[in-house]
Amino acid sequence: MKKFMIGAATAAFAASSFAAGFGIYEASSRGNAVGGTLVADTFEVDATANYYNPANAAFATNIQVAVGFTAINPYADVDVNSKSQDRMNSGWFTVPTFFFTVPLPGNFAFGWGNYTEYGLGTRYGKHWDLAGDTQKTTMRQITLSPTLSYKIMERWSVAAGLRASWLQFGNHKCPNQGDPYYYATPYGTLAAQDAYHLRSKLKGDDWAMGWMAGTTFKATEDLSLSAVYRSQIKHNVRGHFDLAGDVSGTLDGMLAVPGMGTLPAAALLGDKVNFSQDIREHGRASAKLRLPRSLTFGANYRATEKWRLGASITWTEWASVKNINFKLPNGRSYTQQLHWNDVWRFGFGTEYDVLDWLTLRCGYTYDMDPSAKNHGTTMLPSGDRHIIGTGLGFKISENLRLDLGYSFIRMNNDDRFIKLTGSDGVERKYKFSSRNGTSHLVSATVRYSF
Repeated sequence: MKKFMIGAATAAFAASSFAAGFGIYEASSRGNAVGGTLVADTFEVDATANYYNPANAAFATNIQVAVGFTAINPYADVDVNSKSQDRMNSGWFTVPTFFFTVPLPGNFAFGWGNYTEYGLGTRYGKHWDLAGDTQKTTMRQITLSPTLSYKIMERWSVAAGLRASWLQFGNHKCPNQGDPYYYATPYGTLAAQDAYHLRSKLKGDDWAMGWMAGTTFKATEDLSLSAVYRSQIKHNVRGHFDLAGDVSGTLDGMLAVPGMGTLPAAALLGDKVNFSQDIREHGRASAKLRLPRSLTFGANYRATEKWRLGASITWTEWASVKNINFKLPNGRSYTQQLHWNDVWRFGFGTEYDVLDWLTLRCGYTYDMDPSAKNHGTTMLPSGDRHIIGTGLGFKISENLRLDLGYSFIRMNNDDRFIKLTGSDGVERKYKFSSRNGTSHLVSATVRYSF
């Protein structure tokens, strides 16, 4: 039984290890407020250009530093087979950022950025109906990015840089929760209801390398156009897999015994009617994950000295993440097939200098969900996202600025099908519905120029 249970836990883990649509685009309070539309911004260049487009840093005339954070709180109402569950609420998690840019001789500029490109966090009630798929999941990622930009001519710049990516993944679940334990006898099969009391945990991390390149062209003094390419990053997350708990209960039922008619199970099983068996396993595990490449285009326009507009569009090749390959203790392996789709992200934003020391900002983003309907996961609520951003910018001194922002994310109601293998070895499909999915984002960034 122990070998079977460990195999069942393996399949349950592999079915939901990583969710589609876990991109993080919140690199600065100003960028959040205007829908990320700073890709071609050459009118107010700051150190966060190292994320949005390092080619813009070539237009900076002095040293720039930016430090900030975004706090995110996602939650949603969820149903399983039309049965209401505890609300998904992972609490608040914080995305910190740090950037600086240094102009160099010969039209060069060096930039550095610490930021987050991917991440997720979900938590459900301990006894919800799909705890066998996931009960709690976290993914943390940090990118360290040195870049070099060069201004080829007065209106045209290019840039390239590295992206050292650290990724940590943790997943908790309760394999086969609520399933009966089936006991075979020469006369028939008995079942103990709700016999599985197990908890599995997988945690690991990895460093991997990618790269990025960008270009910016100032078509006029008031209109800039840009493009940014980010490469794939191939992670091989290594860590440990733990499985602990017991399988226990009381076997009940009636058995048809040849020549004796129907007898209670206790008449044949004696002291085996009540049973308990501990399950313990600890070992090394790994998972190969490919983070997708993307291509972003942007345009920024200065309508007046006080009013600026921006737009951006991002294509992400999620379809390239065809599967995830897992290796678990005792030589077991599993390949999770995925059917994600390439998606687009559209952003529009504007900012207006109301006073010399105060700037108002707002923006809208439409973010498509790449996950497939028949290959869902409970680690992240599905559905296209609508993001409304607002913010204020304060000019505290000639060199010091403070940006504050708030964004509200509304996720479309959506249904996905989750596949789980039960204790009897039969794969079953569950309808997982996400309703009223929302996120609150609160951000602040301090920018200083020397």
